[in-house]
Amino acid sequence: MNAWIAKVRRRRPGIYLGRTRKHLNPRRRENGYVGKSVNLELRWAQHMGSGSYGTPAQQWSDLEPSWRCLRLPWWLGWPWVLLPLEFLAIRLLLPRYNVTHNLGNPRRVSKHRQLAQRAQRDAIARGALAPAIMRDVQRQAGMLWRVLAGLFLLGSILMIARASWS
Repeated sequence: MNAWIAKVRRRRPGIYLGRTRKHLNPRRRENGYVGKSVNLELRWAQHMGSGSYGTPAQQWSDLEPSWRCLRLPWWLGWPWVLLPLEFLAIRLLLPRYNVTHNLGNPRRVSKHRQLAQRAQRDAIARGALAPAIMRDVQRQAGMLWRVLAGLFLLGSILMIARASWS
């Protein structure tokens, strides 16, 4: 029993917030990830890819996260205490990269999209994305011209119809 109490007292539980740079906008920051842990330092290391068990880094770890923690006393480090606190923090802070408990967040990014965004940032860092960005800009400009032409055509038809009704 004493060994179990000693083990429980070694815990450093809490809720943490990782604020990250925005994807493709390094000047602004946003709430990136919220979580719970009974060992905050180890959890941070796991997110960054240097933790135990060979855990790979999260897809958002290259966005230079800064960490804020709500540390709890060791006797509040139970799952039935931490889980509601984490749920409440996710609902209030609306982090971008949380997948669980974050369904009502309009800015939420799915795991698949996180992978695509990381690949895009890596390609930009290598300098290999400039032609692809230009193709996207040209395609979007073409779509914009088609939409404007369609709106002009629709407006012309409505003006002709209005003139014939009067």
